[in-house]
Amino acid sequence: MKLLARIFLIYMIFSMASCHKGKRSGVQTNEPVKADAVAEEFTEPIVILLYPDSEKAALLRDSLGSGRYHELSDLNGHHFTQIRNLLTSSGIAFISSESTRFRFVSSEGAITEMDLSRLSSPWQVIAFDGSGAPQLLAPAKAESRIRELFPVSPAPASAKYQRVTKTAATPVPEYAEKSSPEEIAAFNPGTPLIHKSTIRLLLPAGTKLPGLRNESSDYRVVTGYISPRHSFGLIFENDIFSYTDRYYTNGLVFKYTAPGLAVIPVSRLMLPPGHNTIVHASVSLHHAMFTPFTTKNPPLLDGDRPYASTLYLRYSQTQENAAAGMLLYSALDAGVIGDAALGKYLQKSVHATVPTNDEPLGWETQVRNDIILNYTAGVSKQLLQGKHAEAFVGGTAQAGTLHTNIGLGIDAIAGVFTPALIPLPASYDELKISPDKWQYGLRGGLEFRLIGYDATLQGGMLNRRNIYVLKPEEIERLVTSAHLGIFVRYRRLGATISQYYLSREIAEGKHHFWGHIGLEYNW
Repeated sequence: MKLLARIFLIYMIFSMASCHKGKRSGVQTNEPVKADAVAEEFTEPIVILLYPDSEKAALLRDSLGSGRYHELSDLNGHHFTQIRNLLTSSGIAFISSESTRFRFVSSEGAITEMDLSRLSSPWQVIAFDGSGAPQLLAPAKAESRIRELFPVSPAPASAKYQRVTKTAATPVPEYAEKSSPEEIAAFNPGTPLIHKSTIRLLLPAGTKLPGLRNESSDYRVVTGYISPRHSFGLIFENDIFSYTDRYYTNGLVFKYTAPGLAVIPVSRLMLPPGHNTIVHASVSLHHAMFTPFTTKNPPLLDGDRPYASTLYLRYSQTQENAAAGMLLYSALDAGVIGDAALGKYLQKSVHATVPTNDEPLGWETQVRNDIILNYTAGVSKQLLQGKHAEAFVGGTAQAGTLHTNIGLGIDAIAGVFTPALIPLPASYDELKISPDKWQYGLRGGLEFRLIGYDATLQGGMLNRRNIYVLKPEEIERLVTSAHLGIFVRYRRLGATISQYYLSREIAEGKHHFWGHIGLEYNW
C-alpha cells in the first residue's frame, strides 16, 4: 500500500508540472491562432479593389449619414470603373474583395503581410507587381501609379494569375487558375451575391455597365442612378381663389427630396428601377379638408358631401429614363382620416380670425377616425420633345383605404425649362450642375379618372360608425380633372400658380375650382 501511495504521489507531481509548463507556453505565444482568421495569399502580379463589407458599410452610414456615404460610394465606384477599364484593356489580373488581411510572396521570396482592418476609408487599391512589396493606393490616385508598375499594352489572352486562400486552422486547397478577365470576374464578382436575391448596383452616372458575368439564373442585376439633388417644397391649395368654400376646400403639402431617401427600407416597396434610370426620392406631409356645399348652415345629411379631413405621410419615387422616354412614379401613404387629422380645428381657427367669415357648422358629423394606407403607381410616356415644349401621356392607379381608382391623362409644358427627362451625362458630377438662371412658361394637364372607392365620401374601411356618408350609388364613377398655370424659376428658387378644375363627384353635386400655389428651393 505504501508503494502504491508513493507511485500515485509521484504521478500527481509530474502531472502538475506538465500543466504548469503548458500554461507558460500559452502565455509566451505572441500570435494566438484564431480558428476563423483568414488570410488571402498572392504570389503573382495582381491588383485588388477593396470595398467595405456589410458591417463596415452600416457603420459608415451611421457615422457619415446615408447621403454622404452614398456620395463617397459613388465617387470611389467611379474611380474603380476607370481602373477596371485600364486593367481589362492591359490584360492585368484583378479582383474585388472585402477582406482586410492579405499575404504577398514576391518572386525573390520576400513575404509581406497586410492587416487593413483599422483603415478609416474602406475603399482602397492594392497593387502588387510580383517582385517588390505591394502598394496601398487611394482610388483617386491608383490609376497613374498602376501605369507605372505594370505595362499598359494589351496582354495575351493566356496571361494567368493564381490565388491561394489559406486558413490558420484548416488549410484550403488552391483554386484552379483563371485564364481570362471574364473568368476572373465570374470567379470573384465585386460584391458578394446573396442566393436568390435581387442586387441593385448604385453606379455613378455615365459609367459603363458591368461586363457580363457567368451568373446563375437566380441572380438579376439592376442598375440605377440616384439623383444628387436636394429640394424642399411647399404647396398651398384653397378654393378661396375661386370665391367658394366647399368640397375640397384646403390642402397643404410639405415635401423634401434627397438622395439618401432612395435607399431607406421603404424604398423596397417602390416600383423596381430599370436600366439607365435616374431616381428621385421624396418624403412629404399632406393635409386636406373637405366640406359640404355650404358651411354656413347645418348639413342636411342627404345627397351632399360629408365633412372630412385627412393627414398622411407619403414616401414617393420618380424614375427618369430618357432613352426610353418614360417616367415611372410610385408612392406609399400612411396616416389618418377623421377628427385625428385636425381639419375641424384648423378651419374653425382660420374662420375665427377673419371677422367676415361665419363659423363652419356641422364638423361634428365628419367621417370618423380611420387608418389611411394607400399605394400609387403611375407611368408616363413622352409624346413630344422639343426645345420649348414637352408632352406626356400616362396612367395612374391607386389602391388602399383612402382612394381606389385608375386614371388616364395628358400633361404638357411650354417655355424655357429643364427637360423632365435628362439624358445620362458623361460624369456623375454633371448631375449637380445648377440649371439656367431663368426658367418660365405654362404647364397644364387633363385627366379622366374611374372611381372605385373614396373614403372622404364613403367613410373609412375599418370604422363604419359614421353619422353620415354617401352610398355607393350616390357617387359619380367617372370624373374629369384639369389644371392650367404658370411657373417661374430663378436658379434654385421656383414658384407655380395654377387653377384646378374637377367635375362633380356626387350625383347631386356641382363642379369645383380651386387655386394652387407652390414654392420650391433646391440645392
